[in-house]
Amino acid sequence: MDLKERIVEEASPLFFKNGIRSITMSDIASDLGISKRTLYEVFRDKEELLKDVFSANMKCFDQKIEDLAKSSENVIEALMRIYALHLRSSQDFNRSLVHDLKKYYPTIYRQIQSKKQNGFQSFIPLMRTGVEQGLIREDTNFEVVTWLVKAQFKTLIDDEYIPTDKYSTNEFIQAIIINFIRGIATPLGHTHIDRIIKGIKQE
Repeated sequence: MDLKERIVEEASPLFFKNGIRSITMSDIASDLGISKRTLYEVFRDKEELLKDVFSANMKCFDQKIEDLAKSSENVIEALMRIYALHLRSSQDFNRSLVHDLKKYYPTIYRQIQSKKQNGFQSFIPLMRTGVEQGLIREDTNFEVVTWLVKAQFKTLIDDEYIPTDKYSTNEFIQAIIINFIRGIATPLGHTHIDRIIKGIKQE
């Protein structure tokens, strides 16, 4: 691993845990045990570093989705696992991160949103395969469903009114996954959903 990769790897959890504004280039250099001068020799400024941080994280996320799709027994299992990954990843960062990106780094924010939009499109071929397998309803409007998925993620990330003090994030995740997948599944698909949920509860 070269220095650039190491900096990106070490800086990622700092930004995701603490937000962007609260972490300085000095903090990152100190965490890595290198001089600030060395850091600036690799990255011109924080914005350039942020671009590489988000690019690396999204590339890793895409690989996880691909691996989940390949390792799943069927489309229902793949959709449930991928959906859970999306939801949990949306909770694994400081809420101020989104605000900081929007306000101080709008170009990076727009690039991420565009990439996410393309990423959500991966649900469509999966749902079409599910129709062929008899697991997803033929009357499912893939575009509308994909839009609703994006809206749900946006709500979980941006909406401060979700009562996370009363219900855990996992409870929201479980409810959304079950209701979303069950809503587009056929009776055969419901059988697979029930089996997967039963297996999760027994673990």
